[in-house]
Order: sequence, then structure tokens, then C-alpha cells
Amino acid sequence: MSAIARRSFNIAKHLIARQNIKSSFLKIRSLSSIDTIASETNSTHFRVTATPHPLGTNDDPKKATQHKQILGDHTGLQQNHIWTESELQEKLSVLYHHKPQSISDHVMHKLMYGLYYGFNFVTGYQQVNPSVASIEWRLIVLESIAGVPGFVAAGFRHFGSLRTLQRDNGWIATLLEEAENERMHLLLCLSKFHAGIVTRTMVITAQMVMVPVLMTVYAIHPRSMHRFVGYLEETACNTYVNIIDHVETPGTHLHTAWHDSEASDMAKGYYKLPDDAKFVDCLKCMCADESHHRDVNHTFADMDSQASNPFLTTHKEDALRAWTLSNTGETAWDRNTSPAAGAAHISKPTYKDKFTFSHDKTEDIAVRGKMGGTL
Repeated sequence: MSAIARRSFNIAKHLIARQNIKSSFLKIRSLSSIDTIASETNSTHFRVTATPHPLGTNDDPKKATQHKQILGDHTGLQQNHIWTESELQEKLSVLYHHKPQSISDHVMHKLMYGLYYGFNFVTGYQQVNPSVASIEWRLIVLESIAGVPGFVAAGFRHFGSLRTLQRDNGWIATLLEEAENERMHLLLCLSKFHAGIVTRTMVITAQMVMVPVLMTVYAIHPRSMHRFVGYLEETACNTYVNIIDHVETPGTHLHTAWHDSEASDMAKGYYKLPDDAKFVDCLKCMCADESHHRDVNHTFADMDSQASNPFLTTHKEDALRAWTLSNTGETAWDRNTSPAAGAAHISKPTYKDKFTFSHDKTEDIAVRGKMGGTL
């Protein structure tokens, strides 16, 4: 019996020794593979091109390293912008309309505004003193559609990056943030009013139509879809500005229903609003979001699809500001100077056919200038 036990022990020791040797070999092989992959990554994974890099990284190793670090840092990529009073004043008082330049621009412009006027008819929307019911219906349907393009574009670029084994240059992050922001707009609306069976049916129908159409357009000509979304956001800004103006105008249906309505807890948390914020404060933040999406998509429509995303660094800045406000207990503004208190009252917004970027970093402004910083 002891001989059998001794033999079993020797066999086990032999097997363990073999396993250790195998593990060591695999470890060495793994390290060698990593070195090989790293070498291949440095030489072939990031495609070498003669086209000047939009961030000026082709000839500057330091900038190239910083740019790769920015692309690799995913801190706060889904954080929405927390709007200040002065930013809201600027966004809501100046509306930008892009003038079509190319044939595809004209096609997307006519298509979008054809749908816009048809949508007005279906929802019963009127520019002058619209009813509360028509606005509730309109906002729910509008935001359910607005959340589609960003996710479609992000999905195409995600699969393209996987398929071509190349980086995306930061577009996916901004597109996903846009889609998430639009979805939050929908949830913020639903926190104040409910969708009936007709509205739900219209939302499902619109999604069934818009998703395959937008996928087809993006597969054929991505710039056209971004231009279409830019025009869509222009109409959204017009709608929100008109709604806010009526909420702040005594004697209108919206003023009676919403002027004294408090912002939902979800809105206060999302935009870091003060405790006594009103629903109109939330609407103003949503309008400012739409104006940002408008500018982003018109910018993407004018850029090469392989160019670096000029908006990428703003995500981290937004995350830092949101984190600071959360940890200090502060809010986006003091209620005594709230935009709803009259400082940002909108009467006759100015319309422009060009917009300019505003950013704290001089280097980023210079980069955007190389891309055609004004449209």
C-alpha cells in the first residue's frame, strides 16, 4: 500500500513539474507576443498618412503622445454639460441657421424642413399661443427621434473601427453623449407629463421608419446624415425658444400651465439646478443642449471622417465641473440670478448663418481654425 502511495506521489510531483515548465513557457511566449503586438501597433495599427493631422501631431512626438492619452482617457465621456447663466443667455439669444452649400446639403435641408412642417401639422403645433397638449406631444415625439441619429452614427463608427483595426479619433464618445443626452431629455419630459396610446404609437412608428433610413444614409454618405441632424437641431432650437417665450409671457396657455411648475428632481440632478428651480429652467438647459448638438453635427458634416474630434476634450471639462459641483454642494447658478428670473428672458432671438467656436484653450481654437472653425 505504501509503495502505491509512493508511486502516486512521484507521478503527481512529475505532473506539477511539467505544469510549471509549461506555465513558464507560456508566460515567456505571452510577453514576447505583447512586445510584438506593441511593435506592430506603433508601426501599422495607427495608419501613417501624408495628410496633415488636425491636431498637428504628425511632426511633433510630444503632441502625438498627448493626443493618444486623450483618446485613451475615458473619464467623463458621458457627462452632459452643466450650463451657466451666461452660457444660457448666449445660446438662447442667438440662433444659427446653416445655409446649404452642396447638393447633398440642399437635399437634406429640403427633406428636413419638409418633415418639420408635416410634423407641425400632425402634432397641431402653432407658433402663436400653442396648446399645452400639442407641446407635450411634440416634445415626447421630438426627443424620441432626436436620440436615434447619434447612436446610429456611433454604432457605424464603432463597427468600422473594429473592422478596419483602426482608431475612431474620438467621434464615438461625442456621438454617444449626444444620444444619451437626447434620451435624458425624453425622460425629463416624461417626468412632467405622460404619453398616451396615440403618442406611444407615433413614437414606435417614427423609430421604425427613422432607424433604417438613417442607417442607410450613414452607410452611403455620413456627412449627409450629420447635416440632416444639424438641420433637425435647428428646428428643435426654434421650438424650444418659442416654448420658453410663451412660458414667460403672461396670458398664454403655457404660462398658465408651466410658469410656476417646479423642475423635477431628475432635472435638478442632471443639470445641477438649485432646489427651487422651475420647469422653464430645465427647458432652457435642454434648448442649450440642442444648440450644441446643432453645432457639433454641422461641424462633423464639414469634416473628413478620419479627422480628430475637436470636441473630445470638452467631455473631461464637463465631468470636472459636474464633479466639483457635486462635491462642494453648489449648483449651476444661484436662484436669485436664475435665467427663469428674467435675466435670460427671450423675446426676439438673433439669427445668424455662421457660428464660431468658443473654448478656453487657445490651442484648441487654433486647431479648429485649421479645420475651418466657422461654417
